[in-house]
Amino acid sequence: MRNVFVTGGTGLIGSNICKQLIERGDQVRALARPGSEMGPLRDLDVTVVEGDITDSASVTRAADGCDGVIHSAAVLGGPSQDMSEHQRVNTGGVANVLDAAQAAGIKRVVTLGTTTYFDFKTSPLTETSPFDPDASGDPYTVTKGAAFLEAMRRAEAGLDVSVVIPGGTFGPAPTINRAMEAPSFNLRIVWALLGKFDAAVSFPIPWSLASDVAYASIAALDRGVRGEKYLAFAGSHEVSTMSAFCNRACEIAGVKYRVNEITAADLDASEDVRQRVGPSLIALAHQKFPEPYFVNRTTVERLDYHPRPLDESLRETVEWLYQHDLVK
Repeated sequence: MRNVFVTGGTGLIGSNICKQLIERGDQVRALARPGSEMGPLRDLDVTVVEGDITDSASVTRAADGCDGVIHSAAVLGGPSQDMSEHQRVNTGGVANVLDAAQAAGIKRVVTLGTTTYFDFKTSPLTETSPFDPDASGDPYTVTKGAAFLEAMRRAEAGLDVSVVIPGGTFGPAPTINRAMEAPSFNLRIVWALLGKFDAAVSFPIPWSLASDVAYASIAALDRGVRGEKYLAFAGSHEVSTMSAFCNRACEIAGVKYRVNEITAADLDASEDVRQRVGPSLIALAHQKFPEPYFVNRTTVERLDYHPRPLDESLRETVEWLYQHDLVK
């Protein structure tokens, strides 16, 4: 049995991590901001410590006495991004967690990253893809990339830290309200089901069911290797655009509405559309991607990672959305 410190525990991925850790018999301590959705975590018997990832003292206090850390807290990309906020949470937050882990003598740390700062323009993304020094300059990519580099620097210095990379993450979560907050993919499914999502920027996305990412994160805590990264995606044949993803959810739900594609050419032609979608999506729309998008054999073998089929995951998610009256 482990005593695991989880950041971002009220989030979509973090709450699934807490749930799976508790179900297997671990003790879990989650850092949560005052006023956040703590009730579902307490119902799971998670020990909630009030604090903020940007406050090193509260992170150190929450980590004390734990023997493992999974760091899933982050501010995500969206139409409006504030660089200072992203730096405080994404870059400063990972430094606070790694400092706390070292101070507490914690044996293993897992952090969560993203795909956008890796160089895979001409060959599939893999667990050994290099960092891209010419990656997009949007705040999300810049600060998450800096967080990744800091984790790798600590790994080289001897800290047992590895990185799990989720794709576009969706699905059920114990913290229902947080799982629906923008720019949630769950929320975009709901918009499509209600006929309120007219178009989405066109670029390939490797999809991830939140419970699969949670499984990979816990497996990395158990079996991960210092300095390695793991790709916690659905099948490589299931990579698709946002529109195709939402339209498949509509098909599963028996809804006739369909979401249209916004191409790079559409973005180039309209300042209004560019302002609406934000810098991260503009960069992705203009990026070239390989085929296949990724190959994650190391993740499958090292973590015994076998994600659910995308259709099955979408069906479960649609049922969960209706069950909790989130489509209204």
